[in-house]
Formats: sequence, C-alpha cells, structure tokens
Amino acid sequence: MIELVLLSLLFTVTVGHRCVSGPYLFDEACFHFSQGIGSSINKMKLQILAAQLYNLTVIPNPSCFMSSEHSTNFLSVFGWDIGLDCLFDDINKTEISIIHRVPIMIKEEFLDSKEPFALCNAYSFGDGRIKQEIGAYTTNDKHGIWGELSRAVSQLNEKRNSTVFVIQRPYYSYNLEGYQCSRDFIVDRFYLALKNDNPNRRAISYNRDKINIAFHFRYGDTAKADPNYPKEPNWDVDYSEQHRLPLKLGIALLQSILGSKSALNAAHSVIHFFSEGDLAMFKKFSVAFPDTVFHIGNESTVLNDLDHMAHADILLGGPSSFTSLAAALNRWGVNVMPAVRNPAEDKFAGMGGVVRQHRIVSGDLSEFNAQLCAARLYVTQTARSQALRCSPG
Repeated sequence: MIELVLLSLLFTVTVGHRCVSGPYLFDEACFHFSQGIGSSINKMKLQILAAQLYNLTVIPNPSCFMSSEHSTNFLSVFGWDIGLDCLFDDINKTEISIIHRVPIMIKEEFLDSKEPFALCNAYSFGDGRIKQEIGAYTTNDKHGIWGELSRAVSQLNEKRNSTVFVIQRPYYSYNLEGYQCSRDFIVDRFYLALKNDNPNRRAISYNRDKINIAFHFRYGDTAKADPNYPKEPNWDVDYSEQHRLPLKLGIALLQSILGSKSALNAAHSVIHFFSEGDLAMFKKFSVAFPDTVFHIGNESTVLNDLDHMAHADILLGGPSSFTSLAAALNRWGVNVMPAVRNPAEDKFAGMGGVVRQHRIVSGDLSEFNAQLCAARLYVTQTARSQALRCSPG
C-alpha cells in the first residue's frame, strides 16, 4: 500500500502590513508536474475548491504556472496574484513562526477518489448541498484534506488574518476536470489580468464585423507520439485513442455549422484554424475552407492562441485541457465540444454556451441555433443582425 503524506502547515507571518487579510491557502504540490497549462490548471482546481469551501484566500504558487511544454510563465496572464497582500515571496523569504503542523496520511485509494468531484458538484448547487456533502468527508481522516483542514479552520484564533495554510502532497496532485466550482474564479482573474496588461501585447486581431469561428486542432504534443508525425495529422481516428479531434470530423462539423440548417449566415463568418506543425499538413482543411485564416503556432504563440480562442464567437475543439480552458474563458461565445460518457471526465462541465458535437453531426442543429441566437457574442450588433438568422424574440 502506497502512502502519500499531506501536511497542512499553519504559519503566522509577521511582515509589517503584508499578509494581514487572511486566512490564506497555499499549495506546494503542483511544481512536481510537467505538462501543458490546461492540465496545470486542472491540478490547481482542488486549491480553488478548498479555498471556496473554507472562505480562504488563494495564494498562487508560481511553480504551478511554469509550463515546460510551452516554456512560458502564465502567472501574470491568469492574474491570481493581482491585488493580494500576501504572495509566495512573503511566506518563503520572511521570518515565519510555525504555530501548527498536522500530518495527514492519504492512502493509495485516494488517487481514484471521487470526493473532490462530488464536493465540486455539491458546491455548484449551493449551501444546502455542500454542507451535507462536506459533512461526510470531514469526520474521517482518510478522506483527502477535508478533515484536518476543517478542524484547523475551526481552531483559528485572533491571528486568523495572518494565517497561511500550506498544503503538501508529494508526487501527487488531484486532477479535477470540468469548471463547475472553479470557472468564476479563473475567469474573473484572467480578465482582470487582461485589463491590466499591455493592450498591444494582448491585442485580438479578429474582424468584429464577422462571426469569428475558432477551430483548435490539438496536434503538437499528441502528434509527437504519432509514427506519422510530422507528415500527417489525425484524420479520422476516434477521440478516445488520440485525445484530439479528428480533422475529418472537424470539417464535417464546420460544414454543418455553415450549412442551410444553421442560424449562421456563412457569408458573414470567417474560420480561424489554430494548430502547430506545417501549413502543408492541413491541405485537406484548406481545400474544404479556402478562406481560412491559419494560425500555425509554436510554444511562443500559446498566449496569443489562448486569447483568440477565448474571444471567438464560436469555438470548436476536441477533448483537450487547453481547449476546455479556452472554452471556460470564453464568456460570450458558443463552444462546440465533444460529449463524454463519464461525468467526472467531462472537461467542459460547468460552463455555459456548450453545444455537444454529436447533435450537430447527426444533423440536429436546434441546440446550436438556440445557443447561437441567445449568446451575447463578440461581433458588433450591426454585423450580428446580418450574420444570424434568428426568429424575433
């Protein structure tokens, strides 16, 4: 039986006027992982959930935002550090007095635990459900972090405003899919950072007199394991085998979205194709849609791609954590995404404006049309009236 140790450390910080608006929650676990930014965000959702359940302020761990796949530090992009009076440097470079330290043993079975998913769902339903659900996990120490954290929070004293809970989970961090209990936090901080950032660096190049359709074809990291890489992208292999949208299916979806049954007037739209590799690899796509604007990027263009996908009127993609992150950040558009059999693996749960792809492929565009006509969208109002065929009211 493998045992993983989780330590909940309670620190008191004395730094002048710093760290006086707590209690806070800091997670040390995620620096053990090497992955893309979408997967990194999934690892941090447990911290967001715990902070919301116990009314704690999240202190971001800079290591969590260092993506080795993209060679980029995303902390400033996501804005988790904006406006905080207590940051990583405060709790690591100042003289700290440890007043409480409680080891919590997490046994091997927690690796496949459904507890965070159940708590996340309960949280999304409001106070009544969450109080009942969390009560089941706070009475036994074998359940995640909830028992010790509940007790530690209940024992906070007059130093509560300068208290920092530090969670340590060596070599393991729970991967929480979906955005039922994290989307508001992630979206609010992202757009706060976008507002504060250099407008020239984060400029969106879309023509807002058109409906902008962003198609994200995940290729780079998955294709490198493909024997055909970099010759041929995935054409028709199922999601479950490749973890990415087959190009053939993407073309079929777009043909339906732009077809006669759609509320979208194709003449007033433009397709933006986001991927990696070489433009010649996507010849079949360019033949199907000759006027496509191709964004063939690399590690250095990830931020720009994310910004554009998050501001598309229609976003189409496969079962990628990066795509689901862009969809979660897309506040006003329509997300056309795959369905999954297991709700705990649904990367697109908890976000509005999602239309499942199988409905469109089957020829049923009723859900898509309803979502498109109801969505705020990013297109100008004048262009919207020309681009959409919606019933009055």
